Amino acid sequence: MALLLLMIFISTGCVQQHSADVNNAFLCDCSTYGIPSTWADSNQVACYEIPVDRKHASKGAGQFALAVVVAKAVGNKAELPLLYLHGGPGIATLDNVKRYLANPTWKYFREDRDLIFFDYRGTGHSDPVLCSTLQDSLQAFREAKPNEEDQQAKEILLYKNCKEALMTEGINLADFTSFQLAADAEAIRKALKIEEWDIYGVSYGTTIALNLIRSFPEQVHSAILDSPFPPNAPWNDFVRPFDTCFTVLEKSLKEDSLTAMQFSSIRNKFVHAVSRLNDKPAELADTVDEEVISNLYNGDDFAWSIWSAMLSPKTIQFVPLLIKEVADGNDSILQDWSTAFSSPDAYGKFSDAQSHAILCFEAKPQKEEDSEASLRKRYPDFTSFLSGYNTRLCEVWRPEIPDEAIFAPVVSDIPVLILSGQYDPVCPPLFGDIAAHSLSNARHIIVPAASHAVIHVDTCLRTMVADFLSDPHANPTTSCVDQQKKIEFVTADISKALKKFQK
Repeated sequence: MALLLLMIFISTGCVQQHSADVNNAFLCDCSTYGIPSTWADSNQVACYEIPVDRKHASKGAGQFALAVVVAKAVGNKAELPLLYLHGGPGIATLDNVKRYLANPTWKYFREDRDLIFFDYRGTGHSDPVLCSTLQDSLQAFREAKPNEEDQQAKEILLYKNCKEALMTEGINLADFTSFQLAADAEAIRKALKIEEWDIYGVSYGTTIALNLIRSFPEQVHSAILDSPFPPNAPWNDFVRPFDTCFTVLEKSLKEDSLTAMQFSSIRNKFVHAVSRLNDKPAELADTVDEEVISNLYNGDDFAWSIWSAMLSPKTIQFVPLLIKEVADGNDSILQDWSTAFSSPDAYGKFSDAQSHAILCFEAKPQKEEDSEASLRKRYPDFTSFLSGYNTRLCEVWRPEIPDEAIFAPVVSDIPVLILSGQYDPVCPPLFGDIAAHSLSNARHIIVPAASHAVIHVDTCLRTMVADFLSDPHANPTTSCVDQQKKIEFVTADISKALKKFQK
């Protein structure tokens, strides 16, 4: 019976469209992925359900079905297809395809090339579903406002039960790794009969891109690593990258006499604001199903909101004044601030189970300096960001020790363009330098006044990337990058500035 379960092909439910053309063997109705069929047809978007081995090169372990979308090039120039690798792990992609294709960046690249998107295994519309009720059950328990110990015990129990249920279905969490996601991408390439492609990865997607370069290099023409997180990145936490980006912020403020004087002690102000709100949280109003409810907003919530704001130049401008205002006791601004940039599932529906399946394995602290105790001691200003690795949960979910080989630098002579944002609180420019070191044909460009997902900054960046894709062996022209305007920080009336921003 166990063997039978192991061999079952789990279907996403996509209704395949039969075709005599072998290239269309995996075509299916886009409505299965929440994409209206009429919209897909009129926008030259095709959907596929592509089977991949549960374990790479192990045919006897069964298969998963992956949800794939191909947006056909709208122009006449036939460039190589471009594979899009989303960040995460845990984030789905296809629910946002319509939004992506309306984005200036992807509209620009789609002129000359097909764009390929897919939901990673265990996310979105791809197999397998990793315990569909897990997150809702945990959220329902949290709403009863348990203490921290009870909440963690409940979380561990839910994950333990989930793992046991998956095992009875023949689903092995060991089959969730960055390498395996790269192998899935390679299986998709073969199924779509693509001889060669370019690849674009952003954030965690660059980890998958680098695994493709390492393990399946023959068909990779070139790669763009945007906000890279290489396998040999020195940090797996949020604390050190945020400290790096906050140092950049402090330096930028000192370069202008007005901001240097007004925000002379911005780090101390941040620490004070977080401490004050943790001691006495602000009470904010949220609307749920047309009912107004009160929520407490503490210092850690505030710290993470600053982290989120640092992800985009459009919101970095508010950060210094907001920190100062809140540190000085102006909690009235928090109501507008807490909702200014909130957009649930803005990057796709999130799967905590899939995320933990990979991070519990690949983000285990490797050295003493990576431990929570060490980070707490060395970076006391930013202890709000210590929530990255859940040791007790990971001991239940993915206790295996990874082979050191997965953390080795990726060595290659494939042309690679690396983009880093000066203010990035997730993948600082240091990570780009580390990735470039073992890539003999790589060019690393640090973009001033940019943060995460650099490619979206402006036409300058898009044009530079397009030029690279057309001729990856040519030296990219960076003159427009060097002329990027500095961030103009808001220095007065933040409430008015926020309202203007939200319009």
